[in-house]
Amino acid sequence: MLKSLWIKVPTMIMVAAIMVLIERPLAWWLAGGTLLLSFAILGYLVCSVRSNFLVRTLWRAPEASNSIALTFDDGPDPAFTCRVLDILAEHDVPAAFFVVGTRARAHPELLLRAHSEGHVIGNHTENHSLLFHCRLWSKLRSELTACNEAIHAAIGSVPMLFRSPHGIRNPALADVVREMSMTVVGWQTRGCDAVSKDPGAIEARVVDSVEPGGVILLHDGSGLGGTEDRSATLAALPGIITRLRAKGLRFVRLDELLGVQPYLPQQQLEAS
Repeated sequence: MLKSLWIKVPTMIMVAAIMVLIERPLAWWLAGGTLLLSFAILGYLVCSVRSNFLVRTLWRAPEASNSIALTFDDGPDPAFTCRVLDILAEHDVPAAFFVVGTRARAHPELLLRAHSEGHVIGNHTENHSLLFHCRLWSKLRSELTACNEAIHAAIGSVPMLFRSPHGIRNPALADVVREMSMTVVGWQTRGCDAVSKDPGAIEARVVDSVEPGGVILLHDGSGLGGTEDRSATLAALPGIITRLRAKGLRFVRLDELLGVQPYLPQQQLEAS
């Protein structure tokens, strides 16, 4: 929250100075323009998935690398997650699944399968609600904690990786993830498969835009603001894997790519 004051405080000082030093009605126009510019800058920093202004956000390898990482959001989904796991197993590709707490509670067996097959599980909030972005510290803390508890109940580990819905991080959320010592993960490229029904477009978007060291965002979960069908993702996934490997890129697990700890160390978990 303090970092946002670096924008808010100078803005208010400038607005006050304008109102004192400049005659009306010009002062009203200048003050309004200053406020709008300030809101636009803060809005960009809140919504940009690569911005580190409010909280450190990882979206690519820290050093030059020919490795990339696949990530999936919004599951577990009984209609699609198993089929995603089947494709990953067939192609021997590790991935990260950022899961929604309510869905993790409903289908813990899917988390356990993903975990046992070597994939990493991350926190994607308890409910994945648009209202999440309007909440403050206590509600945000409850959302992240509840999702962590659902994941822990399913796999016996507490995740340290977090991805906010839509990649948005407001100043209060930045405070909460720092307080919880979680690592915020964004993405370098995405397939837009939450809304696209065209497998070819999804595949081309990822293959053409991915960069060495990048994090790729896809979805195994349906709904939550997107379409109810992830068949296009399933159809695009084998081609994405094959074509990126043909470009000389190597798939590694997200925590390996970013060089971070995926779960709370066991000794800390036992002490908590």
